[in-house]
Formats: sequence, structure tokens, C-alpha cells
Amino acid sequence: MSITPISAVENSRAAADELPEPPVEFKPMGKKRLIARRFVRNRLALVGVALLALLGAFALFGHLLTPWHYTEQDFLNLGTGPSAEHWLGTNSAGIDMVALLAQGTRTSLMIGLVVGILTPLMSLLAGCAMAYFGKWVDRTLMWFIEALIMFPQIILIGIIMTGRDGGPVTLAFIMVFFGWMASARLIRGMSLSFVDREFVKAARFMGVHPLRIVWRHLTPNLASLAIINATTSIWGAILAEISLSFLGIGVSVPETSLGLLIYQARSYVFGQQPWMFWAPVIAFGLIVVALMLINDGLRDALDPESRAGGRARV
Repeated sequence: MSITPISAVENSRAAADELPEPPVEFKPMGKKRLIARRFVRNRLALVGVALLALLGAFALFGHLLTPWHYTEQDFLNLGTGPSAEHWLGTNSAGIDMVALLAQGTRTSLMIGLVVGILTPLMSLLAGCAMAYFGKWVDRTLMWFIEALIMFPQIILIGIIMTGRDGGPVTLAFIMVFFGWMASARLIRGMSLSFVDREFVKAARFMGVHPLRIVWRHLTPNLASLAIINATTSIWGAILAEISLSFLGIGVSVPETSLGLLIYQARSYVFGQQPWMFWAPVIAFGLIVVALMLINDGLRDALDPESRAGGRARV
């Protein structure tokens, strides 16, 4: 039996001490965390989030900036300009414009959020269901979509909105009912490429319920498209509400919205009371700018080939 010299042991220990430390274990970053980090690195997108948050705060708490209610008239100040008592002046009926603008922004944002959330969700579920089930489900839904697209929507909207039940909530759900069809056809075509993938076949072979396959395996692969469509649907809904108000079938008094305020002040663009027109127009413009910045940030964050999110730090 051989005995190792003490000097050899000491030399081996010294050599071991000189070896570099083992590298730190690399932990892969989750998809949601990666998307969130890429989005946060986009400064313009953060500006859009901050601007939209300020507009939302004004819509919720703007009525606290004035002692006047948006239905209360000040008969001593009919159509007066900005003053210490009425910061943005009053309209021709003597109603404070700050109170009207806060309520109008709240109504328009509510319509935009309802349409922006429900429309992409319905499009996503319907498109994936048509692609997965096929056969009579696909034919029935496609026939229903084609029939609704050909239907004169403006007539139905006019009938409902001029009746007793017309209001912001009713208008929002009418927009949802007619707004999901075009995106559903697009998502159906994109979903057909996922139906024959291995993970869908494996789930089907394991006996997973078809509805669960649609919800857990197909919709997540197209969620990025739905998220981007959500921001465009919000300002599209607000713009549609303004257009319907110009036709007289949008939100009606005693409720108010940005579209109704712009419609009521359309003759004061360059007249004696321009603040009645430009205040809601500027509010709508700020909403559009905020949503455009957020939409660009989401598109860059969800696109793996985009370099807008910067390089990863090593």
C-alpha cells in the first residue's frame, strides 16, 4: 500500500483553490415574465399606460374637482367661458363642462373597455371552436357570421337605442354582438394550422374534453393577437360611439359621452364657445394616443423577432 506524500496533498489542495467557481445555475425566464419585462423596457408604452391611468382617474374622480353635477344647471352662467367657478366654462344650458367631461370620459371608456375585452374574447373562442370542431359547427357558425355581416346593423342599432332600453350599456353590448365576426374568421384561418399539431393530437388521444382543448391548447397560441386587438377595439368602439352620436342614435340625454358632447358642440368649433367642442375632442385624442402607444408596446413585447425590447443582460 503506497502512501501519498504530504507535499502532493498540499499541492492538489492549492490547485483546487485556484480553480474558477462553478457558474451560477441558469433559470429560464417564464413567458409572461419575459413579455412583461420587454413591455416595461419600452418607455413610450409606459407613457401610454400612465396617460391612460390619468384619464381613468379623471373619469372616476373628476366630478370631485367641481361642486356641480353633470345634470345641474347654473342659470347665472349660460355658455360662459372658463372661470374660477367653472374651470372649463359651461355649455349653453349652464352645465359645468368639467362635470360633463368627467362623466363623458367615464361613459366612453366604459363602452371602450366592454367592447375591447368581450369582442376579442368572443372572436378567439368562436374562431378556435370553428377550426377544431369543423363539420356542422364550422358551417353553422360561418353561416351565422355571414348572415350578421350582411344584416343592416345601423337599422337594428337605431331601433334599440331609440327605445326605452337605449343607453351606454346597451350600446356597448350591441357593438360586441356585431363586432366579433370579422376577427373570428381571421382567427379561424390561423387556428387551422394548430389543429393538426402534436400537442392537440396528444390531448385528444388522452381523452381531454374538446372544450378544454380549445380553451387550454388553442386559444393561448393566439392570445397575443387577441391582446393586440383589444387595444384597437377600445378606440374603435369610442370612435363608433362618436359616429353613432352624430347620427342621433348613440348615447342620449340625460346620459352623456364624449361623442354626445362633440355632437352637441359641433357648431361651436370656431364660434363663440370653442371650449365646448375642443375639450371632449382633446380628451378623445389623448385616449387614442395612449392606446396607440400601449398597442405598439404590446406588439413589440409579444413579437419574439422584435428588438424594441432591448437585449438581454448577460
